[in-house]
Amino acid sequence: MTDAFHTAMDGASVSALWERPNADAAQIDEKPYLWPWAELGPLLDTAVAETDMDNAERRVLVLENPAYKGSARSGATLNMVVNLQVLMPGESARPHRHRLNALRFIIEGDGTAVTTVDGIPCPMVAGDFVLTPGWCWHEHSHEGSKRAVWLDALDAQLQRHLCTNEFEPGPSNDMPPPRAENAYAGAGITPVSTVPPDHDKPYSPIFRYPLAKVIEAFENMPADADGSRRIRYTNPLAGGPAMPGVDCYMLAPARKNDTRAYRTNANMVCLAVEGEGTSKIGDDTLQWHKNDIFVLPRHHWISHRATSEDAKLFQLTDREILLRLDYLREELRD
Repeated sequence: MTDAFHTAMDGASVSALWERPNADAAQIDEKPYLWPWAELGPLLDTAVAETDMDNAERRVLVLENPAYKGSARSGATLNMVVNLQVLMPGESARPHRHRLNALRFIIEGDGTAVTTVDGIPCPMVAGDFVLTPGWCWHEHSHEGSKRAVWLDALDAQLQRHLCTNEFEPGPSNDMPPPRAENAYAGAGITPVSTVPPDHDKPYSPIFRYPLAKVIEAFENMPADADGSRRIRYTNPLAGGPAMPGVDCYMLAPARKNDTRAYRTNANMVCLAVEGEGTSKIGDDTLQWHKNDIFVLPRHHWISHRATSEDAKLFQLTDREILLRLDYLREELRD
C-alpha cells in the first residue's frame, strides 16, 4: 500500500485488518505447573519476617504462571488471580470492599483467625471455604497463637478487562441487615419470607462452608464409576455456583483408578487439601502432596489418581462464566 493510503487511514483513525498480526497465532502455550508447598511455606515465613502491618497490611504472595513471563498476562491462569495470604496472631486487616468476587480456602487455621463478611464472622479452620463476594465488606482478625494461611482467588483479570472493578476502603457502611446463616444450611430446606429484605443477591447466603460438611457428604454419597467422589459448593437458593466469577468443587479421587479423563476450554486451579496423588495433563504427569497448588491448562485431556486414602483436591474454575456466555466446550473420554 502507498504511504498516502496509510496517512489517510491514520487521519481517519482506522487501520487495515489484513496488516494486523494474527492474534490467534500469538496464543501462549500454557503447560501444567505446580507450586510446591515445600517452597511456598518458607516464603510465607520470610514474608512475615520482612514485613509488618505498617508496610504490608495484607501479606499476599501472588502465584505467577511462568507461561506468561514476558507477556502482558499475569497471575496463575486466565481469568483468575490466585494468591497466598498470611495473618499472624494479634494482627488484623481493616475492612474494604470491591466488585471483584473473591474466596478464601483455609490452609492453616484453628478458628482463632476470623474473616468477617458483611458483619458475619467466619472462623477460619483448615479446609474451610469462605466467600467474600463482590461488594461485600470483609476484614480479618487473629486472636490465636499460630499463623493463619489461606488461598485467595479472584476473578480479577476478567473484571479488569471489562473495567468493572471498584474499590472502597472502610469503615464499613451501607451494611445489609443481619441474618442467620444457619437458616440456609439445612439440606433440602430453605426459608421463604414475604418480609423484605429476602436474600436476592447473585451469591450464596452462606459465607462459610466447613470441611467437616464436605467429608460428611463424601461419606454418604455413592462413588462414581471410576471410584471418585466430587461435590460442588453451591448457592442453596439458586442451585448454581456459590458465587459468580469463580466456581468451586472438591474432588476425592480413588487410588485404584484414574478419574474419567475430560477436556475443556475452562481454566482450573487445584489445591491439594489432604493426602497426595498424581494428575495426568496431556503427556505430562504432576505428583502432588498436601498444600501443593497447580494449574490445569485448557484443551488437554486431564485425569487424577490418589496415592493415599485421604486425598482431596479443592478445585476452582471459570467454567460457569463460559457456560453462561455459551462459550464452554467440554468432552469426556469413554
